[in-house]
Amino acid sequence: MGINKKLKHAAAGLAGSFVGRNNDVGGYWAPGLLYRDAAADLTVQLRLEDCTATPSTPATMLVARTYADFLRRALRRLGVGWEELALATVDLRFNAPHTGPRLACGEPFTCTVSLASKTDSVVTATAASYCQRYEAGRFTARGGSDASVIASLV
Repeated sequence: MGINKKLKHAAAGLAGSFVGRNNDVGGYWAPGLLYRDAAADLTVQLRLEDCTATPSTPATMLVARTYADFLRRALRRLGVGWEELALATVDLRFNAPHTGPRLACGEPFTCTVSLASKTDSVVTATAASYCQRYEAGRFTARGGSDASVIASLV
């Protein structure tokens, strides 16, 4: 399998995991926390290659680190070295246009994962779902969460 196919596979896995229902951070659904912290244009960008985020908040930085680790493990299983990456971003757009059937409560959002090796072009994978913005007191944390992590996020 060529490197672009491997990166496309990794990007699709990351995008699918991101919009999945088990994407929690500190016991709360990560997209809801990121929606709360989104920039004025309702976007968040996670730069996995250096574990940074825009906007830079405790939640966005933690999710960037978590998904950088996720990507490292996925690439290792595919036989791709981390040093081969030139670009690894996750771009989120909240309250995004959506034309499909409404499958859940909240507003639609899209997650676009872009990966590029130093020798090939950029590959992308996009997934979409619905999300409610996190509001303190409205949602309860998933059991077994680390209280110090939750305190820094909410």
